[in-house]
Amino acid sequence: MRYRSILFHMVLSSILMGQSNAVTYFRGGLKNTVSTKGNQMILAAGLIGAGLAYQKDNAVLSYAQSSGLMPNQLAVAGDYWGAGGQILLWGAILTSENKSEEFRFASTAFVANGLLTYGLKFGVGRQRPDGRNKRAFPSGHTSNSFLTATIAQEIYGSKVGIPAYMMACVTGLSRIHDNKHYLSDVIFGAALGTAVGKGFGRVYRDSKNRRVGIIPQNQNLQIVLVWQM
Repeated sequence: MRYRSILFHMVLSSILMGQSNAVTYFRGGLKNTVSTKGNQMILAAGLIGAGLAYQKDNAVLSYAQSSGLMPNQLAVAGDYWGAGGQILLWGAILTSENKSEEFRFASTAFVANGLLTYGLKFGVGRQRPDGRNKRAFPSGHTSNSFLTATIAQEIYGSKVGIPAYMMACVTGLSRIHDNKHYLSDVIFGAALGTAVGKGFGRVYRDSKNRRVGIIPQNQNLQIVLVWQM
């Protein structure tokens, strides 16, 4: 339920910030997610990794349930980081000097990731290990955690991004530890969240580096666009 609530607020935020801006980010972000070479490699690696892991899903899950992948306290922390990491990210963004652009980047990326993740969940219809429902593939906790880490990396750099990626890994493993997902669900969830973050991050960087200037030229005004590289 908490992820549905987060997704609802992100959709509402995107609507409130202006349809034209949202459309620009969505169109560019989704295009970059699937069309840039780096993201194609991430998604392909995720698919290949998930395919290979599928053969060992039951063995890994059996080991996780019999021996555990981590201390239970760490698993609980990883589980709650899925939402907690987003809350910390939003708090940092809302106190930032460039909060308008960063908010636009993060909100549209989360909405896109939610739509892609849940579209795949309902489309694939894979049964969870605990039998609760048929929305195992891909792991939503994992895709959101890796998206959070990628956004943090794009905005704040490695000092924030690397710890966020480490916590995202803990989140993914905690889902197997808790009997909620298979290894293949987690692997592709990580790839999807990372690719979406990088795709929308490219739009964010382009928008942030673009400047509009007006240069007087004789008796005419010339409007120029300048990208700072």
